[in-house]
Amino acid sequence: MSLAILRILGILVFLYLIWRNLKDNYNSQKIISYSWLSLLGFFVVGRIFFGLIHWGIWNINLIDWISVWNKPGMSYIGGYLGLGLVSWIYCKTQQWKFLAFMEDVIKPFLILLWFLITDEWLRTKFDLKVLVYLILLIVIYFISVWVSKRYRSFTWYKSGKKGFVLLFANFLFFLMITIDLIVFNENLINIILALIISLISGLGLFILGKVKYEKK
Repeated sequence: MSLAILRILGILVFLYLIWRNLKDNYNSQKIISYSWLSLLGFFVVGRIFFGLIHWGIWNINLIDWISVWNKPGMSYIGGYLGLGLVSWIYCKTQQWKFLAFMEDVIKPFLILLWFLITDEWLRTKFDLKVLVYLILLIVIYFISVWVSKRYRSFTWYKSGKKGFVLLFANFLFFLMITIDLIVFNENLINIILALIISLISGLGLFILGKVKYEKK
C-alpha cells in the first residue's frame, strides 16, 4: 500500500479540523477557501525552500521541481512560513485578527505535520532523526492542548489575550528544533530560520502579555 495515503489522510483531517474549529466564528465558505490556500502556500513554499536550500539537487531538469512523486523533498520550516504568509494576507483582506485566527489553526496544523512526518519516517525506514522530530511534534501538541485551557490563569500573562498558544508553541517548538538541527548537523540556513522564528515568537509573547487587559 502506498504511503501517500498518510499524506492524503493528513490533508483531509486538516481541512476538516480547520472547518470545524472556525465555522462558528467565521464565514464557512471563506474558511474553506482559506484552508485550501493555506495548504497551497505550505506545500509550494516548502518545496521551493527545499530546492533553494539544497541548490543543485533538481537543476538537471526544471520539471524535477514539481515532480514530487519521484523527487521527494520538502522544507517544513519554509512550508510553515508559506502557510503563515498566506494566513496573514487572508486575514488582512478579511479584516480578521491574525493572532486570534492562527490560534485556532495551529493545532490542526500540528496534526497535519504529524501525518506528513510519520509518512517520512516510514519512507526513510525508521530513521532516528525523523523519529526525534516526530516525538518532539507530539510533545508540543499535547503541551499546546494543556496551555490552551490554562494560560489565562497565568499571573505573569497579564493581558490574557488570545494568541498565547500560537506564540508559545512557536517559541518552544522552534527552539527545540534549533537544538535538534545543531545536534544533527543540519543545514545552517534551517538552523538560523528556526532560531529566528523562536526568538520572534518569544518576543511577541512577551509583548502580547505585557499590557494588562482592561474591560470596556
